[in-house]
This record gives sequence, structure tokens and C-alpha cells, in this order.
Amino acid sequence: MAASEGRRDYKSVAEVLDSYERGVRLFREVELQGADFSGLHLEGARFLGCSLIGANFENADLLYAQFKGSDASYSSFRGASFCSTDLISARFVNADLREVDFTGASLDRANCEGANFRGAYLNNVDVCDAAFRRANLERITLTSANLCDTDLWAFCEAGDVRHEGPSDIDARAVMKSYRHPRLKSFMADCGVPHLFAEYMIECARALGDTLARRLMQSTFISYGTPDVDFAKRLYDVLKQHGVVVFFFPENARFGERIDVEIYRRLHEHDRVILICSKASLNRAGVLHEIQETFDREARDGGATYLLPIMLDDYVLTDWKQHHPVLAERISRRVVGDFREALSSPDAFDAAVARLLDSLKSVRPAV
Repeated sequence: MAASEGRRDYKSVAEVLDSYERGVRLFREVELQGADFSGLHLEGARFLGCSLIGANFENADLLYAQFKGSDASYSSFRGASFCSTDLISARFVNADLREVDFTGASLDRANCEGANFRGAYLNNVDVCDAAFRRANLERITLTSANLCDTDLWAFCEAGDVRHEGPSDIDARAVMKSYRHPRLKSFMADCGVPHLFAEYMIECARALGDTLARRLMQSTFISYGTPDVDFAKRLYDVLKQHGVVVFFFPENARFGERIDVEIYRRLHEHDRVILICSKASLNRAGVLHEIQETFDREARDGGATYLLPIMLDDYVLTDWKQHHPVLAERISRRVVGDFREALSSPDAFDAAVARLLDSLKSVRPAV
């Protein structure tokens, strides 16, 4: 069948099924967002580069099917059979993949961020260089899986993972995951000898920390107590990306005078991330840290150390009524926008990506 036949402009599931019954298997660049394929038998169907966002494939039989390069974000596949399927470079962002049988499937370079895999079977699967950030991997069965070049953070976070046989983990996966405190135990569960796991993690830590310090500027997080939960969330994700971060509850030294500790830490870090919100900006400690950072910038010949990020509009609106000089100086800077990040994981990730770019010591020429 010619490729042009696969590009037929299908308008409904019924048209796809009619073609399938007539022997058509290639469905290229089809757009059927929200379509209902639940419970259907689509063995060998080839959905290549299709838009299937929000579709329903619950309990569908997808044996030997292909979804290469397709976008099935926010779709539901609960209870479906993906045995021996080609899912290379597919998008399953925030998809419902609970209890799916992925036996023999290839998820290489697939984007599974935020997907729910609870109770899924990942036996003899390839997930090389796949993305699993924020994915729920609770109660998965993991056997003979190829986890090479994969960030294993979400796997380490998951509880009650059942290992019925060894899985493969390489040095690239360890380099991406070595900061997780449970990586060693996860590697052991995958069949990696304890001594090898410990050695690989220590090697990754030695190489990775040195490289991170060369590439990323160190940071001090300035915030008011009402924003401590957001500050902790930011601290965790920056550490995960190799940034050296000072966050008072985690890093302040016991026995030090608070004012001395704050002063020293402000001056020994490359940047000061200022969390701007109505809840934080009028706190005495935060105001002191802002002024101290401005003074340091002046002493260093106009250097830029303060990096403001906003959780609401206050820094650009009503704050000027209380601290007009500080507000005017900050308003002349590009303020990182985290306003949507409080409620949207995707917005948080996007804002963090821009923040990380701002912390790079060396950036490629544009």
C-alpha cells in the first residue's frame, strides 16, 4: 500500500475501523483527538505520527501495533495490551497506562512524563532514553528491561516494584540518576551486584559533581517563611539537575549565628534566587537579603547576582507602594515567571528549564 493511502483524512473511529476491516493497517498522521477505541482489536495497526490526544484505548488489543512518533498525551490505555508494540518516540504525557501489558514493547525515546503506569507490566521492554519525570511507577512488574541511558529517578521513587528477573542498567543511566538516594538499592533489585552499583554511583558522583560545578552557577534561595514549601520544591529540582544550592533548612550549619551564616552564604554563592510574592517580599529577612545582594553587586562593579522569580504579580504592582526604590530596581530586570507553576506541573517544568538556562556558566552563542 502506498504511503499516500495511509494519509487518508479519517474523520472518525468508524472510518478507521472500516479501513482496518478491509485490510488497511497503516494510518499515517491521522488526527483523532478524543477518539474512542476502547475494547477494540487493532492488532498490527500502525499509527505513525498521529495525533491521538485524549483518546480512549482502554482494554484495547494492540498486539504488534505501532505508535511511532504519535502523540497520545492525556489518553487512557488502562488495561490495554501493548505486547510487542513499537512506541519509539511516542508521547504519553500524563496518559493513563495503568495495568497495561508492555511485554516486548519498545519505548525508546518515548516521552512518558506524568504518565500513570501503576500496575503495568514492563517485561522485556526497551526504554532507552525515555522520559519518566513525575511518572507513577508504583506496583509495576519490571523484568529483563533495557533501562540504558534512562533517568531512573521515577523508578527509584516508586514503591512495591516487582522484579521477576534482572534488568540492564548502564553508565549513562547512572550518570543521569546518581543523585537519588535509593539508586543503589534499585540497581541491586535489578540484579546489579552491590559492589558494582556502589562503584558506578561513586564514579558518577565524582565526575558529575565536578562537571556540574563547572557548568552551573551556585545559588542561594531567598524566600519568606510562607513560601517555604515552594522554596523546598525548587531546591529539590535544582539539586536534581546538579546545581549547588543553599536552602536554609537543609544547609545552615548548626551552632552558627543566623545573621553571620546568612551573610556568609549570600556572598559565597554565584546567584541569589529571590522568590517574589506578596507573602515574602515585605519580610524583614528577605528585604535584608535583597539589599545585601544589591550592595554586593555595587561593590563588584555592577555585576548581576540577583535573579528574581515571581509567584504572583505583587513585585510588579503593589510592592512599589511599600518599597519603591527596591521595586524600581527589580522592575528593570527580567523576572522569571512561576505564576502558573504553582498549579501546573508542566508550567513548573518549563519555568525551571528557563531558570536552569539562566544559571549556566557558559551558554552557547545564539
